[in-house]
Amino acid sequence: MKIKTLDIKQFGRFEQKKIMLPSSPFVIVYGENETGKSTMMHFILSQLFGFPQKKALEKWRDKHHSTLFGGSMTFAADDGNTYRLERILDEEARLSSETGTSRDLRTLLGGIDRMLYQNVFCFDLEGLQDIDKKNPSDMNDLLLGAGMIGSGTLGKLELALEKKCGQLFKKSGKNPQLNRLFSELSSCSSELKMWEKKLDTFQVLKERIKTNNEQLAGLELQKKELQQTFQMWTAFSAARPLLMTLRTFENERKRLGLLQPFPQNGKELFEDSRKMLISLKKELRDLNEQIDHLDDSIQMIRIDAQWSEEEPALLRLFRSAANDEQNGRERRRLEDELREHRAAYRKLCDQLGEDWTSEKIRQASSEFTLDQQLKNKLNRWKKSLARKQEAARELDSMNEQIAFLEKRLKDLSGDHGAIGSRVKERSRGSGSRVIVVCIIALVLTITMTLMSALLITPLAGVPVFIIGLAMAGGILFVTGSRKENRKSMEQLHHILDDRHSAEASLTVDQLRSAKTALDQKREDVRSCTISCEEEKRNIQLWLRERGYSIDDLDWAEETVRLVGQAQEKCRKIDTLNDQLRHLIKKHEEFENESLELANKLGIPDGDATYLEKQYHLVTERIRQRQELNKQRLIYVKQRERFSNRIEALIYEQKKLFNQAQVEDEQQFFKAAEYAVREDELTKQIQACRIQLLELTGSEKRLQDYFSYLDENKWEGLTELDFKNHISELEADLKTIRDQVSKDQASCESMEENDSYRETLDRYHTLLTEANLTAKDWAVYETALWAIQKAKEQYREQRLPKVMKEALYYFQYVTDGRYETLQLGDDGFIAGRSDSRRFSAAELSRGTAEQLYLSLRLALMGVFSGDETLPLIIDDGFVNFDHERSEKVYRLLEKVSEKRQVILLTCHINAYMKEHPESILRLQDNMNESLGSTI
Repeated sequence: MKIKTLDIKQFGRFEQKKIMLPSSPFVIVYGENETGKSTMMHFILSQLFGFPQKKALEKWRDKHHSTLFGGSMTFAADDGNTYRLERILDEEARLSSETGTSRDLRTLLGGIDRMLYQNVFCFDLEGLQDIDKKNPSDMNDLLLGAGMIGSGTLGKLELALEKKCGQLFKKSGKNPQLNRLFSELSSCSSELKMWEKKLDTFQVLKERIKTNNEQLAGLELQKKELQQTFQMWTAFSAARPLLMTLRTFENERKRLGLLQPFPQNGKELFEDSRKMLISLKKELRDLNEQIDHLDDSIQMIRIDAQWSEEEPALLRLFRSAANDEQNGRERRRLEDELREHRAAYRKLCDQLGEDWTSEKIRQASSEFTLDQQLKNKLNRWKKSLARKQEAARELDSMNEQIAFLEKRLKDLSGDHGAIGSRVKERSRGSGSRVIVVCIIALVLTITMTLMSALLITPLAGVPVFIIGLAMAGGILFVTGSRKENRKSMEQLHHILDDRHSAEASLTVDQLRSAKTALDQKREDVRSCTISCEEEKRNIQLWLRERGYSIDDLDWAEETVRLVGQAQEKCRKIDTLNDQLRHLIKKHEEFENESLELANKLGIPDGDATYLEKQYHLVTERIRQRQELNKQRLIYVKQRERFSNRIEALIYEQKKLFNQAQVEDEQQFFKAAEYAVREDELTKQIQACRIQLLELTGSEKRLQDYFSYLDENKWEGLTELDFKNHISELEADLKTIRDQVSKDQASCESMEENDSYRETLDRYHTLLTEANLTAKDWAVYETALWAIQKAKEQYREQRLPKVMKEALYYFQYVTDGRYETLQLGDDGFIAGRSDSRRFSAAELSRGTAEQLYLSLRLALMGVFSGDETLPLIIDDGFVNFDHERSEKVYRLLEKVSEKRQVILLTCHINAYMKEHPESILRLQDNMNESLGSTI
């Protein structure tokens, strides 16, 4: 299982929070104190296993808040599906999956309950330390829970069986069922005895039955004692070889105990000193040889004094050589740069074309403001072109306007007759339609006003609107009578005729004005064309005067730019040629100086490089001679130290001889052999005692076995003897039981009295009920014994594996300092590499917590289910030092390969800096609302 998202509605300090965990398997939740790390851990526990009891829940619940308490959790299960688990207080938990798969939450958890999960997979520092308080019985229950699915049910069954047994029988109880039956049987038996006294024969039979029963009890006791003795003999026989071996070792150690005390690690110290002495003597001989060799080497080195006299001149020459070498590099750089500029110059000539020769390029004007002047002239020419184009567009627009006005004048002529007909038709209508006609007239007036303003000019709409208002007012004024209406209609007809006439006249005037403007625009276009051509000719003439023959002005700026770059390249090439000639002259002067100095030193053909090489050889010989002298002085001092060290080692050997009370080396090694044998015997005795304690179970039982060995108890007895004796006792028991059965049958036949029969029947009824109840009690006791036996056997099988896994983790964390780990009646015992043993309480706090962490991981490792529930740790390493903390982080990283690991901490370490993708910081988003990502 891998937890992905926590959606918290309200839990502790969290309210309306959504926490998305990093995708890495090892998640480190970092936050300062009081930022909600423990709250986050308890929220996960509550989601998986339900909310705790009311008293424990009050710590996490806000009593004065109305928000729903709880939330949801998204996790990837072991079956490959992603589930969302929602748990709200006082509501049923809801589990859903993205694929719609229906699964039981307990099945996804592998049958693990809250107690088992907190004991193995989820703990803080306090929970980590609690494992030391567990005795072997508690570890048995914990191992059972870590290895058997459904261990919680098994524990409940064990409690139920104990309760059932207590309800049926208690030793000193009165209310349990068997206790009551035994009391009634005792009373009934007393009544039967009264009746038995009346029958002599019956009494004799009873006496014989009683005697036989007592004899049966005695034989049963003998059989039981014999079986116990057989078990003790079997255990003693298994331990006897080890007992005899231990006695042999102890006797031998007593014999060796009379020897003189030997220095601790004396043999190793003597061996080390002897080896060191041999090594030092050899090194001393080597030093003497090396000193002699150095003396010979110093005598062989010869130094020419002439080179020392000319050293200042040589040094000046060498400095000049460095400058010459730098000048050589500069010459090569200048030659490369010269080639680059020449290539660039040729490329610019190719771009300009064949007409532009080198002479023409150099003669062209290179005024500083030439490009700016050209740009200004071209801008003026381009503006003239723009004016010409704008005049052409306005000319096209005027043509379109004239066409529109001509069409409008034609439409007005056709609309005049139609409007007159409609007015006459409406004048013949009833008085009730006058208002409708007025409304229509107003609408038409507004429409015509808008059309006139948009299609003609804005001022053309004013007279149209005034005429329309006048028409509507006239119609409303004459609504008093039909006669006045007819008269008004006639007036309206005349008004409309006047309006159409005015609009047609206005349109004719506008058409005339438009045609006049069209002639003016044509003249403007012709004038702009002439102006553009004149400016173009002036620019071309201006360029020719400055050495630029350009026909296409669109390329004028580019041509001027390329010519300027070419002129710059020419100047750069001239400068580089001057620098190159200067450097060549300086190189010739250096060559002359080198030849002159070489002649003085007797090397006519030597150059500066050869002279420098010879100078370094002479200098090196001088340095070698100085180094040899220094080395000789060091060897002399080492020889003195080695001599002193040899004397000290000889003194230490004599001191060891005195401590061991011997005279020479041979006696010393013989005493060392006895001391080694004594240590071996001590270790063997200790190992034998540990094996015997594991076999016997206690020190008292071990002492009893030694007593049996000293007393020669059970000497000569074999397993067959015990079995034959037990068989004889069982045969006697069978014979007596048969006799008792016959006597009881005779007694039953002699019972004639009804009261005696009723008492006897009641007695047998009680006896039968008691037998049945006793059988039930025996069944419960047997089941309880079987559960306890199974738990004990499971512990014996699993505990060694747990201890082995815990020891592996403990050795890893402590760098192998502890080599053994055991669990006894008093708790855990750790054995250090120096053979010392410590209980958990004797360890330092940090080491004890490392031991407890190792036990937790070992318990988790032996878990036999198929689950991969996440491991959650709340600041469990605060007492670990830096090195062991790093080891624990690496160990948890390895654990995260199999299951998700969530570590809650307030401490930053190197591992977190190396893995920032694994860190979730709580305090960064403490105030964000629901929907934010932490």
